[in-house]
Amino acid sequence: MAHAKYRATVPVDLTDRTWPDRRLTHAPRWCSVDLRDGNQALIDPMDPQRKAALFDQLVAMGFKEIEVGFPSASQPDYDFVRYLID
Repeated sequence: MAHAKYRATVPVDLTDRTWPDRRLTHAPRWCSVDLRDGNQALIDPMDPQRKAALFDQLVAMGFKEIEVGFPSASQPDYDFVRYLID
């Protein structure tokens, strides 16, 4: 991920709290949930082949953590997770 293009946050000076004074020194861990939450919002959910194509794109973009779905929710979700495992 291209974390260098993001500016550092401006610290907030509050005397009664210490956490706002802390500065972020590295990028957060990015986790894609598109295959889990995004698919549930579609009128016509993606089939395992379309999910595999999106998964490949997310990997190509540099994601190291990807939530892929809930295999016991449906047969297509189970088939997709089984495909990734095999």
